[in-house]
Amino acid sequence: MCVERKVRFEERGSFSVSDLSRTSLWGPGFPALLLVLGFWLSLVFLAGGVGFPLAASAQSAAQERTFVVVVFDGFPPAYVDGFPTPGLDRMAKQGVSARAMDPAFPTVSLSGGVTLSTGCWPENHGVISNLFMDPERGLYDHSSDADWLIGCEHLHQAAERQGVPTAALGWYGRYSATRGALASQGPPGEKNFFDFPDDAGRLGQLVDFIEQPPESRPRLILAYFKGPDKAGHTYGLEADETRQAVMEADAIVVALLDAIEAQPDGAQIQLLVTTDHGMKPVEELVNIQRILRRQEIPARAVSAGTSSFLYFDDPSEAVLSEAVRKLSAYDAFEVVRRDAQPEDWHIGTGPRVGELILSARPPYFIEDAEAWPVWVRWLAYVGPDLLPSGAVLSATHGYPTGTPGIEGILYVRGDAFAPGREIDRVRAVDVHPTVLHVLGLEPGKPVDGVVDSRWLR
Repeated sequence: MCVERKVRFEERGSFSVSDLSRTSLWGPGFPALLLVLGFWLSLVFLAGGVGFPLAASAQSAAQERTFVVVVFDGFPPAYVDGFPTPGLDRMAKQGVSARAMDPAFPTVSLSGGVTLSTGCWPENHGVISNLFMDPERGLYDHSSDADWLIGCEHLHQAAERQGVPTAALGWYGRYSATRGALASQGPPGEKNFFDFPDDAGRLGQLVDFIEQPPESRPRLILAYFKGPDKAGHTYGLEADETRQAVMEADAIVVALLDAIEAQPDGAQIQLLVTTDHGMKPVEELVNIQRILRRQEIPARAVSAGTSSFLYFDDPSEAVLSEAVRKLSAYDAFEVVRRDAQPEDWHIGTGPRVGELILSARPPYFIEDAEAWPVWVRWLAYVGPDLLPSGAVLSATHGYPTGTPGIEGILYVRGDAFAPGREIDRVRAVDVHPTVLHVLGLEPGKPVDGVVDSRWLR
């Protein structure tokens, strides 16, 4: 759904370098050649820099900008439809709003957030879910350590490499276990989720950065907020508790807009508000550990959200075929081989991906028993194959991209963006290159996303 600005030229026949040797540049055709070359170059520059830097005036404007990127965990568009959100409504009038932001599959917090931050699909950045196995490092479990990347660069890494100071507040990959802090500034000691302040505390930190003088303020400021995710999981999408959580998140947006507009360079401060995923009601929990025992399938399940990676000590064709046969009898999930995935999953076929992948169909979901309340974990050993969801969650996420309800929000305002423009769908993978483009920077190396020119003035 993303549009990339490109220049295309109709071919009027072939032309090779050797033709130049047969052409007299000073002959009667020379003025016409100059006109053609001048027209061609003007098209390229006006097109927004396909392989060329920004024009001098545009580059100067970009270098005067600050970009604030905010992620609220678990914020579907349904919340904007169902609850008062004057802050987001204000952003929509000032800038660009998308009715759907498509996160990466699996649509869970870590793979979704890292995709936003790197502009790469999980197959290339390596964080393929909230939980997975690495053959050398062992279990990945919701880690924000940048060393888990197998490639790509986070927003702050790409900016810092190009000499632009950044601040990262609870952001993905701010820290590396081997390299230390990867952003110039940020709250000390926040190395994992349990170190994070509540959202009111995060707001205070963020406003402190925004209120710094333009000459000393980091040009890229990244902030993660816990948002309405927990309320949606626990109480469901329409509960009073979820309504309150959404209104608190929106009040943060109002406070950020007020702080930005109070600055002397407020128009040059860009604000992007988005999320890592949406949220969808669920009804039954797939008791995958019980199913594997009952069916005598010799695999370890590592599950999060609505997907489960199955890792086999013996991944022979005979063993995998028998497992597929047994598991395909269940309607609650789809059984997919690692080497036969849908093209739009983008999780790759590396060793972090289980030999088999189970993808739950709505309204089912899959979570490892270790994530269940303590008082129901025993059911993983002797319980039924399917359990009522109410004992664990009321709503969740993780379904394939494009599943209704799993999309997220995206709003952005500032002098680089078209005021009052509505866009149907955008992609999480395009956030990284678009943010850096507005700052006059190159995207990370490598990058899968593109600059979404529909957002721009």
